[in-house]
Amino acid sequence: MSKVIYDYDFIFKDNNNAEQNVIFCHGFNSSPNSFKQFQNYWTKTNYYALQFPTCNKTTTLKDHQISIYQYAKLLIEFVKNNNLKNITLIGHSMGCMIISIAYMTDPDLFNKLIYIAPTDALKNRHLKKYYFAKDFDSYLQFLDLLYYDSSIFTSNSNWLKQAKQKFNASDFNDPELIKLRDSLEQDQLQQDIKKAHSLINIPTLLVLGEDDKLVNRTECLDYFNKQVKNVKTCWISKTGHMIFDENFDEFINVVEDFILD
Repeated sequence: MSKVIYDYDFIFKDNNNAEQNVIFCHGFNSSPNSFKQFQNYWTKTNYYALQFPTCNKTTTLKDHQISIYQYAKLLIEFVKNNNLKNITLIGHSMGCMIISIAYMTDPDLFNKLIYIAPTDALKNRHLKKYYFAKDFDSYLQFLDLLYYDSSIFTSNSNWLKQAKQKFNASDFNDPELIKLRDSLEQDQLQQDIKKAHSLINIPTLLVLGEDDKLVNRTECLDYFNKQVKNVKTCWISKTGHMIFDENFDEFINVVEDFILD
């Protein structure tokens, strides 16, 4: 295909199938690399993952705003500028907000939606306290919120030593990140996301963790079953918020079947 058009970093894996496309939208202050296991595994369709500004130390360009609405606009423009079709959108955490607003704005662009651990988690007092970590101990508590078993990291003395050396509180407390966090709590955004869910009429999959400390599994399942027409739902054993990192085999079995069905 011709050169990919996008203002920010992206990942493109050319699997010689431009007739079908998967696009991944990352979570809060994350990056396209967060879905690396899927990227490495996936060969059935072309694959894209987009970086959104402010997250992962990405400078905001042009007159772009720091908001989910702007991120959704960037996603829609990416699809149109690159003439993509037959699209499965995958969102993780905050990325689920992005795909919801993008679908509500231009539903005809998309064929399937996959929600992985969707969250208004930044309303969650624990995440507010620990994500914007001021010290390394708070960062470790944040990891405990993300993972089913954070000891896969913390029991490794070499990892602990390197992580402590690399830890920089400014990476978690940048004023632009705070601005993004605050934007996620606006009532209008929450109302629009709920409206978007009620309008969905394409195949939709919800994937949750067994013990996600940021997303209440029972409440989320109940909400999606009531709000989204004909949604397929599942939860993956021995996982927290980072489902695809913790039990990829079970995760990909569900997701691959859904995409290819």
